[in-house]
Amino acid sequence: MRKLTTKQISIITIVTSIVMITVGIITSDAGIIGNAIILSTFLIATPLLYVRYKRFRESKEMEEKFPNFLRDLIESLRAGIPLHKAIISANRINYGTLSKEIGRMSNQLSWGMPIDKVLTQFIQRAKSSKRISSGMQIVLQSYFSGGEIVSTMDSVADSQLTLLDTDRERSSTLNQYVVIMYAISLIFIGIVIAVNKLMVPLFGLSQQGAEFGLSNPCDACSNLECSVCSVYNTVSNNVFGLDTANIGAYYTSLFFFMSFVQAIFSGLVAGQISEGSLVAGTRHSLILASITFGVFSIIVRLGIIGV
Repeated sequence: MRKLTTKQISIITIVTSIVMITVGIITSDAGIIGNAIILSTFLIATPLLYVRYKRFRESKEMEEKFPNFLRDLIESLRAGIPLHKAIISANRINYGTLSKEIGRMSNQLSWGMPIDKVLTQFIQRAKSSKRISSGMQIVLQSYFSGGEIVSTMDSVADSQLTLLDTDRERSSTLNQYVVIMYAISLIFIGIVIAVNKLMVPLFGLSQQGAEFGLSNPCDACSNLECSVCSVYNTVSNNVFGLDTANIGAYYTSLFFFMSFVQAIFSGLVAGQISEGSLVAGTRHSLILASITFGVFSIIVRLGIIGV
């Protein structure tokens, strides 16, 4: 079965989202429209983020296997085997995700394609990884210039291994900060629960007409403010099952969105710290966002907030 391309996935998700929003508009129900917009956002973003993260992980795995590939080529070259035959021979070894590219180069060389063209095309396909593309560019230039290609490849392999070791050391050192980002998100939720509990008496005083207390901003909204209030009401009513007439429903939605946004950006920061990429942070963002949604669902059902 043929895999869907990123463009095809984007088209499918966008069309599905348009249909969902159109159905919501036809019903003229604000709750359905709000849910359709929220679901459409996740429907469009999640597959694309997954595809980007998958490509990122494949690129990282290729970088890890690339030095082994160069070492095997060096051994073949030292045994007197030409470079093109060394690449064909390396096709029998498993290099993980890199094996696909090696197999493609092996097939091209078997069909009689010039090795310089094969390596150039490989560099173009591997341009998402600067380490592999720059390393192979050095090898290609050495091959063109007629230099000592074995020593060149040996130096490239050593530099690649040094960079990998540096990445592992950095990752092990900075993993504690990833744990801190998770802790910050959980602590933020705890603070939100505590603040909400402290506000509950004030909610009641305000509703009873006391001189002090918190009021619901949505009671006197206009234009854009009412649109935001509509989203809050949709979440509090349709997602958490709260009565929108209760002022606690407004602040529950407000705190939920605050915690959700904080979880998303904490995840991105965690990915940047641990793996040096915001794309890698999407995994942490999805985990933290799921935790946030789960925690709010539980505490609302238990009546801890939203009353």
